[in-house]
Amino acid sequence: MATARNAKGLGKTASKGLGKGLDALISSEGIPEDTKDSVVELKINDISPNEGQPRKDFAEDALQELADSIKENGVIQPIIVQKKGTGYRIVAGERRWRASRLAGLKLIPAIVRELTDQQTMEQALIENLQREDLNPLEEAYAMQNLLKTHKLSQEQLAKRLGKPRATVANTVRLINIDESLQDFIRNGDLSAGHAKALLSLKNPEDQRKAADVIIAKDMTVRQAEEYVKSYLNTLENPEVTVKPKKEVNTQFQLSAKEVEVKLKKTLGSKVKLKVADMETGRGKIVIDYKNYEDLDRIIEVLGG
Repeated sequence: MATARNAKGLGKTASKGLGKGLDALISSEGIPEDTKDSVVELKINDISPNEGQPRKDFAEDALQELADSIKENGVIQPIIVQKKGTGYRIVAGERRWRASRLAGLKLIPAIVRELTDQQTMEQALIENLQREDLNPLEEAYAMQNLLKTHKLSQEQLAKRLGKPRATVANTVRLINIDESLQDFIRNGDLSAGHAKALLSLKNPEDQRKAADVIIAKDMTVRQAEEYVKSYLNTLENPEVTVKPKKEVNTQFQLSAKEVEVKLKKTLGSKVKLKVADMETGRGKIVIDYKNYEDLDRIIEVLGG
């Protein structure tokens, strides 16, 4: 272990998105600063990830980009760990730790803190919320875990996270959506707003049918809310004549996913098929690219 360095100046105030629930100063990690914090160099193999880490998905391409940056510039922001047995467990900064291993680093700058398991979970969640690194389901399950494991009320958790209680309540509700739709939320096909609209439908089959239409027609959250209202009205008042909606061809929906997967493998980028008209098949293909160099690469693949 190298000599400790004063961490003052590394943690700039960054209170975006957090309110009065965190009275302490917020560091650039998104968690409260401690005046006793100092940065040390730890062996990267002495550190293990936190199994309770809210974030579950680490995109390989983004991780490789960070690893390349670390090779050039080093780890600018130290990770935060707690002593665990003969080693250390990550509290905040698992992505940097993973990228540093990918970059071949043997040591990593870290701040060691004495924390309870509850404090570890809270700080890991706050850090990810601050960085907006979690997808809506990861956020929901992390909050639910804190509520159940540590017997917190929604009001208490909201105060600790610096969020309105209604936000916590609405986020936790997302775990009730049909399991078959959860991957759509994780990969961004359905936003938290879409999911909240679908929760108005209590029957999982109805949720799936409505979600198919929302995804196929690339609806905004507002359009999804109106569509679900119409769907509910039809269920509650079957005698009322409602303008018929074009049904989504389930087989087409499945084959569209297969096409997206094949194009992703070919182009090396995320691809989304957006169907405007189910009858004629008219639509568009959206290809994601990270930067100008990546765009040039895609153009070259398409041209080749």
